[in-house]
Amino acid sequence: MQAKYSKDTISMCDTRKKGKEMKIRSMMSCENAVSTVVAAVLLLGIIMSVITVVNVQYIPEWKTAAEQSHMDDVFYDMAGMKNDVDMLSAYVMAEPSTGLSLSVPFRMGGGSLPMFGAGKSGGRLAINDEAFSMHIVATTPYITYSSDVFFVDMGTVSYVSSNNYFVDQKYVYENGALILSQDEYSLMRLSPNMNLRSTDNVTNITFQINAIDMKGPQRSISSNSVEELHLQTNGSEPLHWDGVLFTDVTMTVESSYPSSWESFFERMALDAGIKETDYSINSNSTAVVFFLADTDGGGIKLNVTKTSFDARLNLVS
Repeated sequence: MQAKYSKDTISMCDTRKKGKEMKIRSMMSCENAVSTVVAAVLLLGIIMSVITVVNVQYIPEWKTAAEQSHMDDVFYDMAGMKNDVDMLSAYVMAEPSTGLSLSVPFRMGGGSLPMFGAGKSGGRLAINDEAFSMHIVATTPYITYSSDVFFVDMGTVSYVSSNNYFVDQKYVYENGALILSQDEYSLMRLSPNMNLRSTDNVTNITFQINAIDMKGPQRSISSNSVEELHLQTNGSEPLHWDGVLFTDVTMTVESSYPSSWESFFERMALDAGIKETDYSINSNSTAVVFFLADTDGGGIKLNVTKTSFDARLNLVS
């Protein structure tokens, strides 16, 4: 016998089947939703891990390299200023009555990285922030000559960095020399306009000095943008010792960087071929004394000039 089912019974079965299908679909939908959430969480975790690694490991290296590159820019700016001053000084020595001026821009800050680190390092540009003086005493068999206060308070231009990652450095321009200072060490990157040579004619040794005097009020600017240094020539004046042959010359340099000047004097004497018995160099924490003697009887000829500049800082941006 075949079982007979009523319409109600069949309807109830269909309803149960549909309910089960809906539950299955609902469970599958929930599983898909959970999978999407898990995938999103995992992806976010990966992204955060990558960002963390980049911030901790790579960005400091990139910022250090960028700030180091900016310090190279600062050196080029300071070297450009020295080159301009040397050229103006030579022109003023030839034409003392001519007044010339120039403006030198300085890139004060750097090291920014678009998208990763827009923050920039900064720096401080200063005029006459440090003391520099020079004294010359020259002797003949009959009389002693002295520069007295002719080279006192010569003036300086300096830049001090304020880096976030790279080691801080300081550049100082004094008496025509460009000095790099880092921690307790210093190095003369560019030499002053001093020339020492040994000759075989009437004078045995010729010592030529063109001193640079930076006049102006003590002032400084701290910035991470571009600042401007304005320079105006203020004449050239020689020490009137022409034609005098000296038996010995003593030059005393008072500077915050005596080791740099000591190395310069040593290199200058060696390059000129001066005998070790004809010169000596002594220094302490604040000064260097360079002594030069003529032991061959030819004498020492001095050619000493001071070129003055008026210096001031102008705010560009």
